Amino acid sequence: MKIKKICIVSLILVMIPASLAFAHKVIIFVWVEGGMIYTESSFGSKKKAKNCVIKVINEKGVVIHTAKTDQKGNYSFKIPENIDSDLILKLEAGAGHLGQWKILKDELVSEPSEQDISTAMKKKENLEKKPSIYKIFTGILIIFLLAMALKFLKRKTS
Repeated sequence: MKIKKICIVSLILVMIPASLAFAHKVIIFVWVEGGMIYTESSFGSKKKAKNCVIKVINEKGVVIHTAKTDQKGNYSFKIPENIDSDLILKLEAGAGHLGQWKILKDELVSEPSEQDISTAMKKKENLEKKPSIYKIFTGILIIFLLAMALKFLKRKTS
């Protein structure tokens, strides 16, 4: 009987779509301009990621810079000298919330064109989209189904 309960709960958990995890996603948006690297960090709901750790890592996996975002979720710093690789900026926003952005080596030495900036802004807007009504409804439905399944299982054991 206990194995049957575990199987039912496991089946329900497997059915939860991964896309619902975006309700708690964290976003780091990065651009290079005038010898500086700028970041904006937020959660999927556009809530700013305040006082979160940002680590800058080179291709070899070496952390070359660490800092924290400000109260608006922003941080900027001068491009480190003698960089000869792509950089990955990792945002650690606590409770397992992680975001990252890769800056190509070529972006670190050249000025972005208007088209590059426009493309990057569109990418940022897509990342910050709020979950649709369908996703919200599906999440609530899954929580309801889990509660009903647990109630059913608890009743069977009594």
